[in-house]
Amino acid sequence: MLAQRTQKLIQEIQPDAVLVQTNEKWWETAKLLQYVDSQGEFAQYNKHLDKYTQMNSFNMWNPTRAPLFWFKFYTYSLMFKMHFKFPQNFTFLKPGLETKFALEEAEKIGAKTYFLGAEFNEDTWHRLYHEKRMNFTSYLWARLSMSGN
Repeated sequence: MLAQRTQKLIQEIQPDAVLVQTNEKWWETAKLLQYVDSQGEFAQYNKHLDKYTQMNSFNMWNPTRAPLFWFKFYTYSLMFKMHFKFPQNFTFLKPGLETKFALEEAEKIGAKTYFLGAEFNEDTWHRLYHEKRMNFTSYLWARLSMSGN
C-alpha cells in the first residue's frame, strides 16, 4: 500500500525532483525487477540488493560485544514494531518497493533524482553499536514519559 501511495503521490504532484534514501547502484539493480509489484515479491531479492545499502563487514567490532549488540538491536526493533503496530515483515533498514516505485515514477515524469545514500550506512551502524540507551528499560522509560505517565 505504501509503494502504491508513493507512486500515486508522485504522479499527482509531478515534482521537479525526487529524493530517495538509496544509491545509484541499488537503483540500477532494482530497475531490472520490472514485474515485481508487491513487497513480498520484492523481499525475495533483498539478498541481491543488500550489498549496495548494508554495511559489508562487522570485523572491526569486538567479537565479544557483537552478539550483545545484535540482541539489543533486534529486541529494540521488535518493541518499536509492536509499539507502532508495524507488521513483522516491515524493515526500516533497507529501501523497499516504495523506493523502486518512486524512482520508476520519477523517470516517467522526467523528475531529477537525487540519491541520498542508505539510511543505515557505516557511520549509523557505528553510532548504534556504541549507543548506551538502546535497551529495554530505556525504551519503556521513553514510552512512559511520552505518554505523560
